[in-house]
Amino acid sequence: MGKFKVTLNWQCHYGYAEYDEETKTAEVVIEGAPEAVASVKDYLSKPHTMDLPGEHDIRDFSTYTLDPLESLKNFKTCLTRIWVATGVRVEWSMPPGMAEKL
Repeated sequence: MGKFKVTLNWQCHYGYAEYDEETKTAEVVIEGAPEAVASVKDYLSKPHTMDLPGEHDIRDFSTYTLDPLESLKNFKTCLTRIWVATGVRVEWSMPPGMAEKL
């Protein structure tokens, strides 16, 4: 087990969310944006119900309720919907720390 880290972006304030598989906790850091950090932490602290592709066919959607911190898979899946709920984007293709080098 390890840690998974992804870049977050809120109105050009970059930071990260890091999920610890062992402790099932997440650290959220976005410098200069305490309201965004609070919003992301709140989002990650609650279960979310969403329609996701089924196990056998990507065109067959089923409704699931996921606790974002229950597993790495749930964490990643819930991050795909975080922008709609919080306005914070996940920069999937940007390695954490890359924004500081721009």
